[in-house]
Amino acid sequence: MHIVATNLCVWANGMMNEEDIVNRTCERVEIMGSIVSDSAPYLYPFIVEYSLIAAAVLYIMWKHIGRNPRFVYDAESAGDGMSVVSRRCHSRVDCVGASKGLFCGLLVLVASLICLILFFVLVNQKELKMLAIYLADCSHCGIMFFSIIAIFVGFVRVRQLKFHGEREEELDDILLMVSAFGLFAYAVFSTVAGSLSAYTREPNLLVMVTGILSVLQVIIQMVFIKDTQRRQVSLPEHERTKPGRQVVTFLLICNLTMWVIYTFETQKVEANPVQLEFFGDLPWTILLRCTLPLAIFHRFHSTVVLAAIWKNSYKTRIE
Repeated sequence: MHIVATNLCVWANGMMNEEDIVNRTCERVEIMGSIVSDSAPYLYPFIVEYSLIAAAVLYIMWKHIGRNPRFVYDAESAGDGMSVVSRRCHSRVDCVGASKGLFCGLLVLVASLICLILFFVLVNQKELKMLAIYLADCSHCGIMFFSIIAIFVGFVRVRQLKFHGEREEELDDILLMVSAFGLFAYAVFSTVAGSLSAYTREPNLLVMVTGILSVLQVIIQMVFIKDTQRRQVSLPEHERTKPGRQVVTFLLICNLTMWVIYTFETQKVEANPVQLEFFGDLPWTILLRCTLPLAIFHRFHSTVVLAAIWKNSYKTRIE
């Protein structure tokens, strides 16, 4: 538990001291000083993410130490020793039922990358800055909208799979719920700024709609993940059709796309003029630095969990 607390302190320290890292320069080599200051906004979230993962893993280890030991002690056959019960499980994974989801997901990824590149090209030009912001917000809103539709389709499709209520993914649940708090906070603050600030040239309505869609998408996606993690193919026709795998593939790529957007685009404070105008420069920067690392981690870990679902829920087990 001491190590868990240490990692949580490192997590909090990483969020609070990020501004010092950005403003710090290297006194010896000017090139290295600029590299450190330029890369710090993109690298510091990894400190937060690593500390959060380490704290969660250590907590799970502490909670399960000594519980359900996987060995059988047989005094007659083993004497004073212990015979470990081992069981091998061979698995075969294929890519059946993922082509359409992969194609649609890659289409979303390519379109988002184009918007991301255009954003970085146009955001520094005064006359085209507003166009860059509209592109960023529209791409974000579009991904949320299509993800929500895909999740509802996925709920219908995965009902054909067998549900195993005894399965638990405690570590994934903890990481998703904790990181979702940061994404909720970021989306709620954006929604408040978009709905209460005076209408100007900035896309107030678009910011508000994007924030609402983000909250809705995160909630239903977490429910979808919790449900699909506990399902498994059970019938011969499931081996051929893989119901719901197209949706899982699409959501996997969408979350990967959002991870890229949060990591590179949203890090720029200039990308949030509505929030800056409503909250002010310093308060919004602090809110951004506290919530965005968790939002980045949520998208990354959602991608990892969906990849595990893609593999485990649709694989054929040969024992």
